[in-house]
Amino acid sequence: MVLRQLKPAGVLPIRALTVWLLMSLAAIGLLAVYKYTSGVSDLSERTRSMEMLLAERLAQHDAHLSGLGAVVRMSPDEPSTSIQGLAENIIARYPRITDITTITIGRETVRAISYGKASGPAITDLRQNLDLTGLEKIGDTSVRPATEPHAYEIFKLVAPERVLRLRIDTDALLDMGDEGGEYSSTLSLNGTVLFETSDGSPALWTASHALDTGNHSQPLHLTVSRGFRLNELCPPHLALPLLAALAAITWLIMKYRDASRERQSQERRAMLLEQEAKLAQAGRVNAMGEMASGIAHELAQPIAAMLSQSQAAKRALSINRPDILKSAVDANIRDARRAGDILSRMRAYVSGAPARIEEVRLTEAITEALHLVDADLAQRGITLVVTQSDAVGTGHIDVISFQQVLHNLVRNAADAIAGRQDPKITVDVRRQGNEVLVMVADNGPGIEPSSLERIFDPFFTTKTDGMGLGLPLSARLLEKMNGSIEACNDGGARFTIHLPTGVLP
Repeated sequence: MVLRQLKPAGVLPIRALTVWLLMSLAAIGLLAVYKYTSGVSDLSERTRSMEMLLAERLAQHDAHLSGLGAVVRMSPDEPSTSIQGLAENIIARYPRITDITTITIGRETVRAISYGKASGPAITDLRQNLDLTGLEKIGDTSVRPATEPHAYEIFKLVAPERVLRLRIDTDALLDMGDEGGEYSSTLSLNGTVLFETSDGSPALWTASHALDTGNHSQPLHLTVSRGFRLNELCPPHLALPLLAALAAITWLIMKYRDASRERQSQERRAMLLEQEAKLAQAGRVNAMGEMASGIAHELAQPIAAMLSQSQAAKRALSINRPDILKSAVDANIRDARRAGDILSRMRAYVSGAPARIEEVRLTEAITEALHLVDADLAQRGITLVVTQSDAVGTGHIDVISFQQVLHNLVRNAADAIAGRQDPKITVDVRRQGNEVLVMVADNGPGIEPSSLERIFDPFFTTKTDGMGLGLPLSARLLEKMNGSIEACNDGGARFTIHLPTGVLP
């Protein structure tokens, strides 16, 4: 009756009003769906951002474990100023790492030395038994919740009866620099909740994303949730007559979404570029752990040669043979310069200095590099077969870096075939077009097919005591010489170095 009275005044009839109501309900439903979809999209973006952040920080923990482990192995006497200095630097730059402790397991006591505090190392005798489950051989890691809330601990067996422990604060681990009040996050380890946040208000609907970090040494589980309240799905100021403004509102919403996504895309691109620059520097710093343990191996050959030559010079003095004495002194000078070159190139790599490229005869550089491993291979009963000719000509390389790469490949091959019957390593050097190919192959078991694609990834290793930085370092050294390296299986493992023969840049 009321509608009939108002109809002459121009009010919509019942049918039109019904259509308007249906369209309004449909618009409200679409608005609610849009709000929910937009929130889930934001939730996905936030989850991906947290996943990237978490993966990066967990990888940093592994790198710190490797670097600290190398320093601990080189510091038999503790407390050590070297460990203290490195620990202070790590804790200062990474506040989420709240404690770095070395644990020495004796017959009657367990001694723990906490490093990184400004007051210096703190020594504690642990009277209770220490759970070393999962630490059976050097390089094994184990992770478990800490006794303190919102923290977990990583243990690594770095030497017999010596364990390295890192304590991680999960509050700082998931700090993304924003509040994210409508989101809640849960981080757990083997069913134990380490970190949990909540927006604190009841929600009409909740969406969640869960993921595993995929880090073998720190198998954390992350769940990110977002609650949707009724006033978020259906805002009252937009639930009024939407029929007349439906087209305009839809247009504005689409524009807003496009602008929002473009802004987020630009922010992500800027963040990724910044992270790439930081990761490049972090890669060189993390490689210092490998450098520290590698320096002893790289310098062992020239130092051993200098000792042998010095003994020969001493004998030459006793028998009055100045010719032998002069030859030994010249060899000592040459090996001392080589040791200095190795240290200089390592420092240049860590600082990011450009490679020192020069034109050399490749046969001489290869022969000199293989000469350093002859004695070791002979002692281990490994046959080395070298095929090369002067037709290979010259190449433009960083000599020390190239010899370091070749030495690393031969050493890896020797480790792979150790203990096998008739072990043999072949080095084949040939020219192919504008390239020189240096192929290092062995007759060992080869590389697992699943590992071939990851063999040059940082921190990936198939050795029980490896750090996963030797082959990535070799690849980067060759890149500085405009070269490359590839791996395949051909009876055993085969690595091929590609070197250009063009003019100097």
